Amino acid sequence: MVFFDENQAASEAASAFEASLRLWGTLSPCRTAERHGVLLLSTGTAIPDQNYALKTGEGPIPLMAGEVLTFFASENMPFTWWVPPGTGALSDSGEVARAGLPLQCSPPAMILRLREGRNAMPPFPEGEISVCRTPGEAIGWAASSLGGFGSEPEHLEPFAAFASSMATGKDRERFRLLVLSFRGRPAATALLTLPGKTAGLFYFSVLPEFRRLGLGKRLLDNTLEEALEAGCSSVALQASPMGFSLYRKYGFRECGRFLVHSPHTGAC
Repeated sequence: MVFFDENQAASEAASAFEASLRLWGTLSPCRTAERHGVLLLSTGTAIPDQNYALKTGEGPIPLMAGEVLTFFASENMPFTWWVPPGTGALSDSGEVARAGLPLQCSPPAMILRLREGRNAMPPFPEGEISVCRTPGEAIGWAASSLGGFGSEPEHLEPFAAFASSMATGKDRERFRLLVLSFRGRPAATALLTLPGKTAGLFYFSVLPEFRRLGLGKRLLDNTLEEALEAGCSSVALQASPMGFSLYRKYGFRECGRFLVHSPHTGAC
């Protein structure tokens, strides 16, 4: 049995999350700042869990909270404050809550060590998986992703701009926007960020009408291959209740929980 160091994995998952946010911060639709030890990122999409605050330094959390509230008020954006797993997480979470940002959810942090020669999936005659390379493809990805998460179509324009900047911008090789099409229709989406040796997996979803057909397994298998081919040794993610069992089956290990705070109800 291979030894699993949960503390090391938690640190790696937290670092990958921060690195992914910093990478997103370089995209043209995004606005970012780092003040008094807190990283702030607005993606331009008015959905709480698509705008982030993350503690990156030391200092009083009430002061950080003031910066967070000021920044997102100026952006006119709802937001979430993510406390990553690790030493001091519960203490930090308590301080964030006392600063007026209640805990909304606690998604598991999970990580997978990639390996060469994984068993290949059988042929897929009724579908295909592609990586978005054009603005039009990115817009289609954004629409399907919003549908998979039950988000309102009113968010499409800013979210499509966010996606297009990944597919066509100067750092496009550090992103993979993946779409699984089934019987001629977009059915599932995923975003892979490549900030370093540990890739970040985000926005993994299957549209409601295509669930329970094994399509999530297809897309996840291909996404992991993309990470391996890009030179990554691990993939980290924050699991939703719907995706948790699939990730476990693929060998992802839980290494703690992110504690997500927001003044916006239903932020998770």
